[in-house]
Amino acid sequence: MNKIVLSQEHDPYFNLALEEELLRNACHDEVTLYLWQNEKTVVIGRNQNPYTECDSEQLKSKEVSLARRISGGGAVYHDLGNLNFTFIFKKEQENLEKQLEVIKGAVESFGLEVTLSGRNDLTYQGKKFSGHAFYAEEGNGFHHGTLMVEVNLEQLERILKPSKLKLEAKGISSVKSRVINLKELNNAISVASLTEALIKSFKNVYGNVAAPVGYSKMTYTPFLMEKYFDNKWIYGESPKYNVIVERSTPSGNIQAFFNVGHGVVKGLKIYSDSLAILNFEEFENKFINIDFHQIMENNLLEEIFRDLHENSFI
Repeated sequence: MNKIVLSQEHDPYFNLALEEELLRNACHDEVTLYLWQNEKTVVIGRNQNPYTECDSEQLKSKEVSLARRISGGGAVYHDLGNLNFTFIFKKEQENLEKQLEVIKGAVESFGLEVTLSGRNDLTYQGKKFSGHAFYAEEGNGFHHGTLMVEVNLEQLERILKPSKLKLEAKGISSVKSRVINLKELNNAISVASLTEALIKSFKNVYGNVAAPVGYSKMTYTPFLMEKYFDNKWIYGESPKYNVIVERSTPSGNIQAFFNVGHGVVKGLKIYSDSLAILNFEEFENKFINIDFHQIMENNLLEEIFRDLHENSFI
């Protein structure tokens, strides 16, 4: 029998862990529709570098979470104006046409004409309101995506831009698209009404659907929860990249060149145009094998530049 699962939490790490758990427990002759929402969060694709996808300073100042999913694709911004869906199935049950029929049927029930375009996006008159990604593992698979109902587009624009750091990075960068909220198109669309429309459309397309089941932290903890909020997963899965950080000090300009692999500093070289002779080796060695995220989070870069200016003359 087909299933509907509703997350009652807005924690991205809970929701992504539950999604992977549902994937691993997929059953034959069964498709699950999983509906979930995250509080303010940037979710990056499996092969993406967070520093090229979002402004780390904005994340911190706006109290926006950062999470990494197991599927590919680009970075997305979630808030409570966004509804996420996931179709989970054994590979023999995979049917993208039926899955899209569920989504289109729900949205078009509000009188809107939906078009599939580009990289598996759903659009209205050329503007995207839904982006999709896919994942498969050991005979199980999922198709998931976003439905923008009333997302804070101003916040999205501020957050989904690269850090001010200069980066030379490998990895997959997001393709930016024009986006639109569904509520702009029909004021009757809310997260609640769209949820109901999706449940109805899923029943119409798939039939034989059990009553929805809700999950919350009060009664359940996904077994992969720790994985998703671990910085080694969020930052350590980034592809190799180089970071150039520059500061102008009274002693002259200083540049720090970081080589980062799996989120950890593998090498650091510091250069300066100061007229004085500076001893950099102690500082370069100090940061080897340190998580680059820890350096950024704790403003250790500013300590580097301050200490170099104040203490490194020989």
